[in-house]
Amino acid sequence: MTVTELLMSLTPTLAHAWIDRWDRQQEGYLPDRELMFAVIADAVAANADRPDPVVLDVACGPGSLGARIRERLPQARVIGIDADPVLLELARTAYGFELVDHNLADPAWAAGLPAGQVDAIVSTTALHWLYSDQLAALYRQAAQLLRPGGILLNGDDMATHATDIDQLHEAIGTRQLEREGVTDRENWADWWNAITAEPELATAVAEREIRRWEHPSDSGTTYEEHLNLLRAAGFRTAGSIWQYGRRHIVAAVS
Repeated sequence: MTVTELLMSLTPTLAHAWIDRWDRQQEGYLPDRELMFAVIADAVAANADRPDPVVLDVACGPGSLGARIRERLPQARVIGIDADPVLLELARTAYGFELVDHNLADPAWAAGLPAGQVDAIVSTTALHWLYSDQLAALYRQAAQLLRPGGILLNGDDMATHATDIDQLHEAIGTRQLEREGVTDRENWADWWNAITAEPELATAVAEREIRRWEHPSDSGTTYEEHLNLLRAAGFRTAGSIWQYGRRHIVAAVS
């Protein structure tokens, strides 16, 4: 069963309320999340040669990044892909994005896209869920989907193999949370426990329980390995355009 086949009764007002609550709990882990969104949106705008670029948001979740890109580029065509029926229903109801219900770990994910080549492919805090071989396959497909000169932007925590750097990352991250006043935010598990009791999402929640896909919490792919995978996929250039601790926004141009 796909998300479009589900019987849905979620209202836009309620969808926005749940997404706002999602965004607040996410800031308890990433207090500079809105800055990351802004950098990605600015990079899409700077690289686009048209006011209405086609943007593919992979692992789009409830559509938070796509919404920020639409705010920056109101004529952009945003297409989201994700495998979580609850988050997809929030994105569909709140923002009306074109959505594809498919697991990115499946190499066939690109076959269901409603567009050919795209101008930008974006993602935030999601691709660490893919094993290295799955990420390599996704990057190869992304390079083929992008128009010449198109851009891929991936904002994520990227592992290191250095204990001292990891310790510094944890220390400055804790201080950043304290400084921004977000240490008391709702956590990820509590948000999910709450939304599973939402009557208007009962069908999507039931579908999510059926799927129960498996993935690592963090595949451990390092920043350097991301760059190597992108170059091997055929991107002509790749590098970081923003960093805080281990968090990077990596840009790759086709």
